[in-house]
Amino acid sequence: MTFTLLGFLPAIAPLLILIAFLLNDRYPGERAIESVRRFFHRLSVSSPTPVEREAAIAGPRPVRGGRLIAFSLAGRGPPFPA
Repeated sequence: MTFTLLGFLPAIAPLLILIAFLLNDRYPGERAIESVRRFFHRLSVSSPTPVEREAAIAGPRPVRGGRLIAFSLAGRGPPFPA
């Protein structure tokens, strides 16, 4: 074996190991990815803050300003051609 081939084999070994895992339907890191996904899901689904609770109790806020114009225009179709 030449020197370049001996240097190439250690470099390609991780790829060969990964291919062997995938061919055997084993997915390395699958459990770690799932635990990280669950962790971030728990962080994103938090209990509502007191301000959010008050807003939910008070009901929807009245539409004002630019939103009022946007809501009124959103319900109308284009003008009828004369």
